[in-house]
Amino acid sequence: MVRWAANLEGAGLHDTASAVFHELPEETRREAAEQHTALALLTWELVHFSRMRETVGVGDGASAEAARREALSVLEELAATGEPKNWSCILGWWRTFFVLSGRAAEPAASPESPMPPFGTELGWSRDVRDGFLGMPPGLEAEAARLREADRLPELVDVQRRIGIRAAVREGECPYLFEGRFTPYFDEGVTLARRLPDNPARLARALTDRSVFLVAARSFEPAHADFAEAVALLHDR
Repeated sequence: MVRWAANLEGAGLHDTASAVFHELPEETRREAAEQHTALALLTWELVHFSRMRETVGVGDGASAEAARREALSVLEELAATGEPKNWSCILGWWRTFFVLSGRAAEPAASPESPMPPFGTELGWSRDVRDGFLGMPPGLEAEAARLREADRLPELVDVQRRIGIRAAVREGECPYLFEGRFTPYFDEGVTLARRLPDNPARLARALTDRSVFLVAARSFEPAHADFAEAVALLHDR
């Protein structure tokens, strides 16, 4: 269903994609209540659904806000008590949703430069995967130019694209997971805080770090980041 919704969204059918995806958190909510799945997964699905609703036409603010509020409630529970059970092998879901959230920032696919099938955990063809993962040197050179020119909004966006590729490359490996990825998300928040007139970019950076921290099982700072992001978005 994630793949189906992603393909619909990629085709510009945002309302249909949202309708399909909305069934996921509904089912996950029931399963989490019965301790058949992780609250982390429900958090990621709600956050992703909120992002989907914000891209529909001029944006469906009410649905996006409701999903964020529910995600914040789940994070508050995680911060207070943690997961009721110890779940393994869920990093792939964090990676899938994080990578999918960056799809709109990537160039359009072409026969000469195909893009991977966003919204899938596995199944990327090797040539497309290698092409996607081969972009960081060019992106890092672009980031250096933007940093030199003090063009912070564009720099925040490019650094995020670099981080997404790191997630594709190593996002399912639990060994030293938090230590390997923390610098990407800390830098994103630090750069975005230097943009006082751009609360949306800061909210996005805080949300990215929050869902990452959920994957790292650092629930209290994840809740703090997301609470700040929600306040920024709802105060706009």
